[in-house]
Amino acid sequence: METSLDPRAGVEKLRRTQAPDEDALNDGVHILTTTLLIAALVSSVNLPFGEAALNLLLCSGFAVLYFYGTTLQPAWRERTSLAWLAALTLLWVLAMVVSPVSIYLLFPLFFLYLRVMDDVRGVVAVLAATAASVLTQAPTGLTMGGVMGPAVSAAVVLAIHYAFRTLVRISREREELIAQLIATRTQLAETERAAGVAEERQRLAHEIHDTVAQGLSSIQMLLHSAERDLQNLGLTEQQLAGPNRFISLARTTARDNLGEARAMIAALQPASLSETSLQGALERMASGFAAAGELTIEVGVEGDGRQLPMRTEAALLRIAQGAVGNVAKHAGATRCRVTVTYEPDEVRLDVVDNGSGFDPSEVEQRPAGLGHIGLDAIRQRAAEQGGSLEVESSPGYGTAVSVAIPLPVGAAPGATLEADPSSGI
Repeated sequence: METSLDPRAGVEKLRRTQAPDEDALNDGVHILTTTLLIAALVSSVNLPFGEAALNLLLCSGFAVLYFYGTTLQPAWRERTSLAWLAALTLLWVLAMVVSPVSIYLLFPLFFLYLRVMDDVRGVVAVLAATAASVLTQAPTGLTMGGVMGPAVSAAVVLAIHYAFRTLVRISREREELIAQLIATRTQLAETERAAGVAEERQRLAHEIHDTVAQGLSSIQMLLHSAERDLQNLGLTEQQLAGPNRFISLARTTARDNLGEARAMIAALQPASLSETSLQGALERMASGFAAAGELTIEVGVEGDGRQLPMRTEAALLRIAQGAVGNVAKHAGATRCRVTVTYEPDEVRLDVVDNGSGFDPSEVEQRPAGLGHIGLDAIRQRAAEQGGSLEVESSPGYGTAVSVAIPLPVGAAPGATLEADPSSGI
């Protein structure tokens, strides 16, 4: 199965690279700048020779500095970018003094200000450049067009920048959502597969226990009864030798096969449960999570602890693993307590931590599968056992996860759940 896609890695990659729409906007600004530079250069025809030469020099310097900088600027430090903007602004002011047509180079400068200083400084720079373009016209007399042109251009660029940034933000949020959906789908597929395998193993274990193992145990009991009845028939030792030999062989064969059936049942159980009790399995699980991080995990048992059905114990262990895993990975907790409470008609598992907590109602409103996927898995496992899940949490005050699973009537204290005591299973 394919490995899960990390949505955070995808988002970081998007932040390190420009979106295709941003490249298209930059290309458009480059074309606009080229057109304006050509117009400024052509205006040199109407200027005296000295001013025309100076205008050609300034416009050429602006062009070289502009295209060189826009290619390398994304890799520059902020100070270098600001120095580059200052140099471009100085060339623009000088070119505007020499040739009034150069005032239109203000338009691409607006985009550069907002691109390099994507905060309030960019807006201030746009307003300052607008004021400078208007003031340079003061010696020759201000006109309505001379004032409105730069002002309207500034307003249009600010509107375009705001709209474009909004589109980029929405696009990146969409990419992040897609990455989360892919990761969620993969994780859910893995969870469903693991749950299906575990459920099938449990089913096989129950089938072997309820059929083969119980049948072999019954055969042993029947052979024992047959041997006892033969002894009551008053036959001689010689007469009993043959039947007793076959009965003994049958009992040995049944015992050996019963041992193999037990081994198969143990192999189909979770490994930790096949080697120890539920409490012991929980303590081993807790020590594993505690060793992986700075987390103290306590395991406690309340009530009259007893053997539970194999299916129930396996479900409780998996639920505890999921809940403690969530604490270790997401809660930022330093302490956690796992408690198993035995009641006459149910068993309850509580996992409480002192972590950062969250808003359960906010999580429930998210699209299915997004965030807190572990809670969905816990709820599903509890539902498979006829149980229920309760989550109590609030930001900054830790989390309490409680799962209650009803027990069959035969699970009362002192009762044997798996088989008749005489069967030895």
